[in-house]
Amino acid sequence: MGENGLNVSRRGFVAGAGAAAVGLGLAGCASGTAEKEGTDLANTSLVPEKMAYDPNAGEWIPTTCNMCFNNCSIKAHVIDGVVVELTGNPDSPIGNGHICGKGAAGIMQLYDPNRITKPLKRTNPKKGPDEDPGWVEIEWDEAFDIIDEKFSAAAAENPGNIGSFSMVSSQAGSLVKGMALGALYGTYEPANATADLCGTGVHQLSYIYTGAGNAMPDYKYCNYLIQFGTNAGAATRHGFNMTASLYSQRRSEGLRVVNFDPHMSAGAETADQWVPIKPSTDAAAANSIAYVLVHELDLIDREYLTNRTNGPALVSDKTQRVLRDKSSNKALYMDTTDNKAKPYDECAAPALEGTFTVDGEACTTGFTLYKEHIKKYTPEYQEAITSVPADTIRQVAKEFGEAACIGETIEIDGKTMPFRPACVDMFSGMTRHKHAFHACWSVIFLNVLVGSANSVGGLLGFDPACNGWTDDAEPYVTWRPAIWEEDGFIEDVSLMLAYPGSYYRNVREFEYVPTDMSMLGLQPIGADAQFFNIAQANPDLYHTQPIKVALYYGCNPIKWWANHDEMRETMGKLDFIVGIDLFLNDSSYYYDIFLPEANYLERSEPLPHFFLNHRVIGGLDVPWTIGVWQKVVEPKDGGMGIFSIMGELAHRKGLDANYIGLMNSVYRVKEEYSIPMDQKFDIEAFCDSVLKSLVDEEHNWEWFKANGVYTHPRDFDEMYIWADNAPGKVPLYWDFMFEAKEKIEASVKKLDIPWETDDYQPFPDWKPSVEWELDEPDFDLFPIYYTDSINVDSWSVENPYIDEINRENPYAYAIEMNAATAKAKGLADGDQVRLTSLHDSFVEGTIMTSEKIHPDCLSVIAGSWGSNSEFLPLAKGKGTAVAHLVPGRDPKRLDHICSALDQTVRVKIEKIS
Repeated sequence: MGENGLNVSRRGFVAGAGAAAVGLGLAGCASGTAEKEGTDLANTSLVPEKMAYDPNAGEWIPTTCNMCFNNCSIKAHVIDGVVVELTGNPDSPIGNGHICGKGAAGIMQLYDPNRITKPLKRTNPKKGPDEDPGWVEIEWDEAFDIIDEKFSAAAAENPGNIGSFSMVSSQAGSLVKGMALGALYGTYEPANATADLCGTGVHQLSYIYTGAGNAMPDYKYCNYLIQFGTNAGAATRHGFNMTASLYSQRRSEGLRVVNFDPHMSAGAETADQWVPIKPSTDAAAANSIAYVLVHELDLIDREYLTNRTNGPALVSDKTQRVLRDKSSNKALYMDTTDNKAKPYDECAAPALEGTFTVDGEACTTGFTLYKEHIKKYTPEYQEAITSVPADTIRQVAKEFGEAACIGETIEIDGKTMPFRPACVDMFSGMTRHKHAFHACWSVIFLNVLVGSANSVGGLLGFDPACNGWTDDAEPYVTWRPAIWEEDGFIEDVSLMLAYPGSYYRNVREFEYVPTDMSMLGLQPIGADAQFFNIAQANPDLYHTQPIKVALYYGCNPIKWWANHDEMRETMGKLDFIVGIDLFLNDSSYYYDIFLPEANYLERSEPLPHFFLNHRVIGGLDVPWTIGVWQKVVEPKDGGMGIFSIMGELAHRKGLDANYIGLMNSVYRVKEEYSIPMDQKFDIEAFCDSVLKSLVDEEHNWEWFKANGVYTHPRDFDEMYIWADNAPGKVPLYWDFMFEAKEKIEASVKKLDIPWETDDYQPFPDWKPSVEWELDEPDFDLFPIYYTDSINVDSWSVENPYIDEINRENPYAYAIEMNAATAKAKGLADGDQVRLTSLHDSFVEGTIMTSEKIHPDCLSVIAGSWGSNSEFLPLAKGKGTAVAHLVPGRDPKRLDHICSALDQTVRVKIEKIS
C-alpha cells in the first residue's frame, strides 16, 4: 500500500492514474529518485523529481473547481484523456489565477479508487451503523425506475412526505434538486431543502445593512479591520482566493487587523492582535466597543447616524413603537428648523437626540434610546462575560474609531464619497450559538456607528447592484436594492439569484403559518431551514407532517448537525432514502439507492456562480466575471451531474417541459434561446441557452469552452450604492421587530405550538447560551471547531493529498488544548482522552497542547470528522467529531429568528490512556 493507505501517494498519483493512457514511464513511484539505492522514502520530497509527464503534451482546458463552495476558475492539464495537473486560471478574476491546497488535491478526488461510479441498491433491509447494506450494482435505468416509483407513491399520499437535503459545497445543484422535486412531485420547496449549518444570522444582517447577503471589507481602502468569527483572507470564506490576494496585499501596505476568536486560527495568526474570547460571547464584546465609542470617546459619525439611519425616528415612550404619519405611515422625525415632527423625507434637519412631545405623546429618538440601552456594556461588565480585558476593549475601540476618519471624504473617479477606512467583519464562527442573530447584529452594527457601512473603506455588499454585464443600452441582467418607503431603508437582492428581497415586506406580508417542517413561515427575518431537524423529531409538538422519503445530495447529515445517534434514529424512521454523492459515507448506511454523481471534472454546469452576488467578491478593480464549468474528461461508467439526474427523472415522468421551464426561470433564459421543451434535458445545450440569454450569441457555450472566462467592467455605483447621494438608510431602531413579534405570537397561540419571541427587540444584546450559566464544576471546558485552508466539511479527509498534509500537522487530527489548562489537569501531548457532555454523549481523541487557544476551550478542525464508514478507508477514525456532543432535538437550543443551533456545550475531560 502507498503512504496514505491507497496504492498511490501524493508524488505517485499520476502513475496510478495515467500510466496506461500516457505511457510516459509512470510506473511505480512518481519520484524517479525512489528507485535509487539508499533513498529515504520519507524524504523523497527533498530530492529533485523526474517529470511524470511531458509538460508540453496534451491541452489545458478551462473549467471550475468544486473542492469547496467557492468554485474558483481553474485549468486542467489533460493528456490522452487523463488529468495530470490542475492550476488556477490566470485569465479569470475568480481566483486570480491561484489554486488552494484543496483545489490542487481535486485530482485525487477524481482518481480515488474508493469513489463510487455505478448505481447501487441495498439488499440488506436492516439499517444501522453496524449493518452492511449489501450493496449491489444496478443499471441507471433500474435505479431511476425505483426512485420514481417510491417518490411518486409518497407524493400521491402527501407531497409533504418528501424531503431533500444537501451541503453548501454544491450550491447550484442543491438549489436545483430541491426546486426540481417540487416541479416533479409537488413537494414543498424550498423549505424542505435543508442544508448543513450555514451562515445563519450573517447573511440576514448583511442583507439588511448592505443590500447583499454577503458583505466584506472594502479591502482596497480599508486601513483597520476587526474580525469576529472569520478567517477571511487567510483560510476560508466566500471568494477565498480572491480575498486572499487583496488581504495579503493590503496587509503588506499597512492594514491593521484585530481578530476576536477563541482559537488562534488562520485569521488570528495573520492578525496584528489576537483577542482570545470565550465562545458565544461576541455580542458582549461588540456592544462594549460600542459603549466606549458612544459614551467614553464620542467617536461616532453623527451625520451618518442622522441621515443614513433611522436614529432620529421618534419612538413613543408608552408603546416603544415609532410614531408615523397618518397618511403615509412614514416614520416621523423632529425637524430642528421649526421644532415640528415630520415624515423623515420631509425633515430638513432631523434631531438625532432628545425627548419630545408630539400630539400629546411623549417620545424619544431612537438613537437616544440606543445610548441608554448600551450603558450596561462597560468594558468591565463585558470582561466578566468574555474574559477580554477591559483595557483591550478600550484600546480596540479607540483605534477603530480613530481609524474611521469620521468626517473625511475621498474622491474616486471624479466622485466625492465619505471615507471610512475601518471595518468590522464577521462570519459563521459567530453563528453556532443560541442568540446568534443578536451576536451578528451587535458586531455588524459597529460599522454603522462610525458610518462605514456602504462607505469607501468600510463594509460593502459583495455585489449589491448590477447595471448589466454587457454594454447594451437596455441590459438584460440588472439588480439593485429597492427602498422600503415607510422608513427609507434599503431592501436587498437575494443570494445567488439576485431577485428582489425585503425582510420588511416579509414582516408585513407573511401569513405566519408554517407550511412544512422548516417553520420558516414563523421566521420572517430568517432564511435557513435548519428548524427541520427539530420539527422532524417532534412532529406532534409542532403539528407538522414528517417526511417519509428523502433525497440526500452531496452531504453526510449524520455528521453535519449535532448528536449522531439522534440523526441515525431520524434517518432510520424513513421509508426510503436516495443518496447522490461521490463516496459512501456514514449516512449511506441508511440509503436504499445510491447514485454516483460525476466528479466535477467529469461534468458541465451552467453559470457556476449564478448571478455573482454570493461567492464572488466585488470591488472597482474586480470586473463582472462569468466562468465556464465544462467537463475535461469523460465521466466514468456513464456518470452524470445533478442537473442531468433530475432531468432523467423528469423525462421518465413525461415532465420535460416542467423541468426545463423551471430551469429557464431560475437562469432567466430568454424564450428564443430555450432548449426544446418536449425533449429530454441536455446539459450542454442548456448551458448554451443560458449564455446566449445572459451575455450574447457571440459568447455562447462553444466560445466559453474555448476561452474559459468573460469579463465586464464594474461601475462605481454598483459597489458604492450611495454614490451620487442615492437614497437609502439602514435601521438603528428596529421598530419592525415589534410587528413581527406580535404576529408570531398571535399565530403560535392559534396553532398551539411553542415558540420563542424574546429575541424580537429593537436593539441587539448579549444573551447567554443554553449551558453558559450552569453550575457544573467538572464540566468546565467548551469544545469548538474551526476550518483551515486545506480542509472543508466532513469528506475532505478521504483525499490522499489532504490527508498527507493533515498528518504533517500535529494538530489536524488532535484535540487542541491550552497548555496551562492541560498541565493543571495533569494532561500532556499524546494523551488519549474522553470528552463527556452533560447529555450522555462522549467522543475520544488525542490531546495536543498549545498557547493558541482560550484556557476554557478545546478545539478541533471541522468538528464532523472521525468517520465510521468502511467505505472511506482513508478518513475512517481520523479526527474528533465534537458536534456529536450537542443535543440536536432540543428547541431551546435553536435561535428562533434565524435557526442557528447552539453548539456551546460543557464537557468533562478524562484521560483514558
